[in-house]
Amino acid sequence: MTKEIVPFELDGIISGVNKRGPVIISHGAGRGMDAAILEKTASRLADLGFIVLRYNFSYIGKKPAPSAGGKNEKPELVHAIEFMKQFGKPILVGKSFGARIGSYVAAERDDIKALAFYGMPLVGMSPKSKPRDWTHLESIRVPMLFITGDKDKLCPLDRLAEVQKIIRAPLISEVVPGDHSFKPKSEDRAIEICVDWINKLD
Repeated sequence: MTKEIVPFELDGIISGVNKRGPVIISHGAGRGMDAAILEKTASRLADLGFIVLRYNFSYIGKKPAPSAGGKNEKPELVHAIEFMKQFGKPILVGKSFGARIGSYVAAERDDIKALAFYGMPLVGMSPKSKPRDWTHLESIRVPMLFITGDKDKLCPLDRLAEVQKIIRAPLISEVVPGDHSFKPKSEDRAIEICVDWINKLD
């Protein structure tokens, strides 16, 4: 497995060699690309022959939180896609905020192969948060995987079921025990589901 620093302005790491196409992994709002779930996912996919980019959104280490609605982070994911698509159509894997950004970007493109979401944040952390609009998911036409903790307060299962009704693309939804980060014991199970699903994509 090879490892190198990404050769453009994003702070990231490329793992693996391109035998089976590219995967781009975007992190959640609270922690960057060094989150254990993302490191393990990248390692396992690289071992299967994918070339994998993990990267930090530029606010990491500079600001406590991303921009409102991901205004600044969407172009950063686009930049990552433009670089990685030299290896084929990218698969987007996102954790929480990264999943949300991936869905926004994929809804406006036709060069994404599939999307896997670790803990899609359907609602905000504050009870006073405004409802989020998820109608853009209807525009996505590629396979999607949702992995959700059964006690995830940011992705209530009833709300998830409601949102998924508008999706027209192939969809798999997996629920594991745990919270928004699959704690205390389901992180490895979530990774297994994600990696196995990607491995079986045509």
